[in-house]
Amino acid sequence: MKRSVLLVLAALCGCGGPTEPELDAASIPLDASSDSFVAPDAARTFAIASVEDLGEIPHPSETVVGRDGVSSGVIGGARLWTFGDTFLSHVTPWDMSHVATATGAWSNDALPLVFEQPVDADGVPSQLVPYTTEELDDNLVDATDGWALWPGAVIDTGDDDALLLFQRIKRTMGVGFDGVGIGTARIRPRETVARRDEALLFERSLPPDSVGDVLYGAGGVSVIGETAYFLGCDAGCRLARVPRTRADDRSAFEFFDGSTWVTDIDAAEVVLRGVNAASISWNEHLGRYVSVSSRVLSNDVLVRTAPAIEGPWPTTGLVITPSEGGILAAGEGNDYLAMEQAGLGDASGRSIVISYSRPLGSFRGEVRLARITFE
Repeated sequence: MKRSVLLVLAALCGCGGPTEPELDAASIPLDASSDSFVAPDAARTFAIASVEDLGEIPHPSETVVGRDGVSSGVIGGARLWTFGDTFLSHVTPWDMSHVATATGAWSNDALPLVFEQPVDADGVPSQLVPYTTEELDDNLVDATDGWALWPGAVIDTGDDDALLLFQRIKRTMGVGFDGVGIGTARIRPRETVARRDEALLFERSLPPDSVGDVLYGAGGVSVIGETAYFLGCDAGCRLARVPRTRADDRSAFEFFDGSTWVTDIDAAEVVLRGVNAASISWNEHLGRYVSVSSRVLSNDVLVRTAPAIEGPWPTTGLVITPSEGGILAAGEGNDYLAMEQAGLGDASGRSIVISYSRPLGSFRGEVRLARITFE
């Protein structure tokens, strides 16, 4: 493998349900600094002072022509960045297709946006989550009716290696993508291929026929203190929690039923509406929990706050609307998968760093970063 070390801005420093309030959106142009939003409890307000474009996460080689979906997490002082579909101008050596469905990059705490992205002699990055023999056989017959493995959260469980979550996706004719499970894998700092666990953490039937078929983790995972919170999104997002040291133990999960935490997965209630994925974090500057997400079928980024991680979350909040040619500008299609990348903002929480995917045409796209600063 040859190593491609790429630099982007090394100077970077660092309950829903029936009681959910209905609130009007407050759209802000990207250069505005005075708009604010009234939160549902105690008339708390927050405002966005600025949105700063931090640029594209660079592709590791000219062979990579597009990719999307990014998560990141830190293990042993190294940050692993994971990407979903990575489109290539050269076929992969494992299934002879033009897409690696899981790739990664590494950075470190001192320079979190200096990326190490190894590629082979043809410029192809490694398949971060390896396929099973059966999945590879299906892909070699016809990858458009085969399998994809989309990586997600990276969780420090206290072990020497990190826990890496991924979605197991069944493809249909190249246009259908159905999640059938949430799997786990293990990876140590600077490794390019994870070690996949055999059993799935969550599994679903197709078509899904119960709340229990929701894939927790597919909508995002947020680690706050010693607890990992998993979002399962299907006509709204439900919330599960688990000690971060047991994030691979299905028996340790609890689910929010609208008033309390229970072990019955079918009792879970929707806490976030209008999105299919989101990040949630505690923000010290605002003294509140903050959710960042893309609005479905829109280029907008939605920022909401709540007094507790369970909510109540408003149906909308501050909406960052792209401007022509400006920060968060749309590509060829709707921007999607906006979420905060924890640990890249300042320690006070006044600024946070978000990522989002920007389509640039058929099988082309990029992942971009932006900094949101609150007043």
